[in-house]
Amino acid sequence: MQEQIWHVDENDNPIGSIGRDDSRKQGARYRIVRVSVEDEDGAILLQKRSENKKSYPGCWDTSAGGNIAYGESYEAAARRELLEETGIASNDLEEVAYFYGEVVDPKGAKMNRFTKVYRVTLPKTTQLTPQSEEVAELIWINQEDLSKIIADGLITDGLKQTYEKYYEGKYD
Repeated sequence: MQEQIWHVDENDNPIGSIGRDDSRKQGARYRIVRVSVEDEDGAILLQKRSENKKSYPGCWDTSAGGNIAYGESYEAAARRELLEETGIASNDLEEVAYFYGEVVDPKGAKMNRFTKVYRVTLPKTTQLTPQSEEVAELIWINQEDLSKIIADGLITDGLKQTYEKYYEGKYD
């Protein structure tokens, strides 16, 4: 059985639920979250996606993120994804970006989604526990290195969009 996620209209109003795979086949609109973990000096925690992921295997991505389960709020999903993918439990999430994007991934999936990006600031010494099924590696990088990773192109469309909507120009 497919994971059920929010099916939304062009204004992000809920229509009902839809299967995750069906949303990508049909090009239906849905919701996702992304979480940016930053330290006090502005370094950013990135994850490298596991090679067994359906979309963008082995690519760099935001600290955490994913689909919002049907019935779940944006913020609850952000907290859940952060805990699942990095082992970080935090209620101190700050919404920093909200946008809509339409993307076709390299395998042809249509990802038409509303995205909320949350930020949390933590010490670089915070204990990290990556979820091995989802995350191959977690690294701290500065803004300059992030720009290089973006330019190299081994990234998810979500990291690219988050960079454009949130990071770009932030440290200028």
